[in-house]
Amino acid sequence: MNLKEEKAVSYVSAKEQDKVSRGLLSWLNQNTSFPAGVKSFAFEYLDEDKPCMALSTIQGAYIIKQYIGGDYMAEYQFKLIYRGQPDTTGTRLSMDEVLNEIADSAVFLANRLHDTPDIGHGFIVRKLICNARSSFFGRYENGDEDHQILMKLSYYAERKSV
Repeated sequence: MNLKEEKAVSYVSAKEQDKVSRGLLSWLNQNTSFPAGVKSFAFEYLDEDKPCMALSTIQGAYIIKQYIGGDYMAEYQFKLIYRGQPDTTGTRLSMDEVLNEIADSAVFLANRLHDTPDIGHGFIVRKLICNARSSFFGRYENGDEDHQILMKLSYYAERKSV
C-alpha cells in the first residue's frame, strides 16, 4: 500500500460509543484514588478555579479488525485531564505524577488483574494501554493549568450485541 492509498475508518455507532464512555467513566471513578479537592472524573467538562479531572474522548471509537461473522475489534482513544493551579515546579510535577499513577493503576487492574470496565453486554475489554505519559497541555489567564495523559481501550464486540 502506498501513501496515496488510505484505509477508510469505520466508526462504531454513537450508542455503542456512549456505552463505552459510561462504562469506562464509572469504572475509573470506582477505582481511582483522587488528589485533594477532586471527587471524581467528569465527562468532557472541567471547572474553573478549582482542582478537577475529566475523561475526554480523543476521537470516535473505531473498528480496527472485522471478522467474517460480523464480530469486530474496536479502539476507544481517550485522555484523562487534571486541572489545577500549581504555584511551584514541585506542584506542577505532582500533577503529572498523579495522572501517571492513575494510568498505571488502571492498566494494572485491567490487564494484570482482569478487573475491566463493564462496557455493556456483548462487549469484552481486551486491553487498556497508556499511549503517552502525562504532560502539560495548557495554561489559562486565571492560573488554571491542564495536564493530560493519553490512553486507549481495545475491546471485542459480538455482532449480535451491536
